[in-house]
Amino acid sequence: MGGLSLVDPITLRVEVSWEGSWALPADTAPGNHDAVWLFAKYLDPLGVWAHLPLRADSGAHAVLSGNLRVQAARDGRGLMLSRAQPGNGPAGPALVEVHLDMPLGPASVRVQVMGIEMVWVPEGAFWVGDSSSYYRLQAGDTGAPWRIASEDSLPVGPQQLWSDSTYRPAGDLPAAFPKGYAGFYLMKYELGQAQYAAFLSSLSPDGQAARTAIPPQSPVGTLALMPAGFPAFRNGVAVASPAQFGEPARYGCDADGDGLINGPADGQNRACNFLSWGDLLAYLDWAGLRPMTELEFEKACRGPALPLPGEFAWGTAQAVDANTPLQDGTAAETVAEIATATAGLASHGYQGPQGPLRAGFGANAASGRLQAGAGYYGARELSGNLWEMVVPLDSSGLAFRGTHGDGMLTYAGEADVPDWPLAGGGYRGGGWNSGIVGAFRDLAVSDRFYIYLAPAQRRNTSGGRGARSGHTLW
Repeated sequence: MGGLSLVDPITLRVEVSWEGSWALPADTAPGNHDAVWLFAKYLDPLGVWAHLPLRADSGAHAVLSGNLRVQAARDGRGLMLSRAQPGNGPAGPALVEVHLDMPLGPASVRVQVMGIEMVWVPEGAFWVGDSSSYYRLQAGDTGAPWRIASEDSLPVGPQQLWSDSTYRPAGDLPAAFPKGYAGFYLMKYELGQAQYAAFLSSLSPDGQAARTAIPPQSPVGTLALMPAGFPAFRNGVAVASPAQFGEPARYGCDADGDGLINGPADGQNRACNFLSWGDLLAYLDWAGLRPMTELEFEKACRGPALPLPGEFAWGTAQAVDANTPLQDGTAAETVAEIATATAGLASHGYQGPQGPLRAGFGANAASGRLQAGAGYYGARELSGNLWEMVVPLDSSGLAFRGTHGDGMLTYAGEADVPDWPLAGGGYRGGGWNSGIVGAFRDLAVSDRFYIYLAPAQRRNTSGGRGARSGHTLW
């Protein structure tokens, strides 16, 4: 995002571009595209960064230059921007005119526009379970995969969707529970450290205290997401200016610890670890997104393909450990290791850096799915780097209706969407400290060993990403 300007009280213009974009024809598998979810905040007269409502009809917005199309969210919480025609490579720069659903007055001229890269997961049937992973979902008591063929209510039991363990679904899946059959957008990357720092900077001091591990009044350079004296595990989110006199703190990144916030090697693009379930939900509510379900996780990894026993997100059951960082901490951070014809590249194992790598570290302009460590639709690091936090099939999770955040938190910095399972989610996909030991493979698409481990703690291996249902866009 760049070149933001206020044309008049109800019109913004912003320049949008991003790397590694694509749009495939519907008849070319996987027939999808990437996109950017664009949303805006304004500083209201009370000093709170509030969500800026946008016009809810796509025709109210315009691409003045560049080759993008605009889809407006029906709830006015943002816009989805994607390529107007099939192609690949850099998207933009495009000049986008955004029309607001409320006028900005003289006291609210401070505006921020933010973008999150997404991938489109099209409507369609898919399989869950792989016949071998721990606590996998399966067809009744057969051990075979189960096919999700609609968004209708789904009975569970020994002759229906089931599991081989006590980690079975708590009850029938309601029709409103997102099962992955319907199309949805998913964040292309795990939530990054600079993204989380920007989120923190928009909160009240009370909200900042809730979403970090240290007081927002802490000195400049204090790492924010782990207790004082605790190892950083490659997380550099830090206080850029402390809260004082009722004003909130500002946050940035200082991964190299030199005291210079947001320097060239400060890990701004690394995936953000030390997130709790409450932290992730707060970010997603603030951004107008929602959490993904564990069924949507398997769809994003595998697509419509038949499952392979023990397979990872890139479609094989073999992995290459990403152990040797290059250009560490920079926007170009990558690793020396490369994928093979049968083994995908993953940030995992016990020999590599003690913490997450840059989101999308394996991908480049020429890389395929295995080198990028990508799921079927192009989402990166669904296996490895950080655990994905998802809505599980327990009793609280089954109350989830797929409602999206409204862009606003409580003053205390908490998500407040009524049907979200605030008490806890579950883990899928493994992280940098996961390994492959015999049949124990946390990175496997269908592994559910930790699915009901309520992730209330800020673990050094936990992160996440969010989704947006396709039917909520015009």
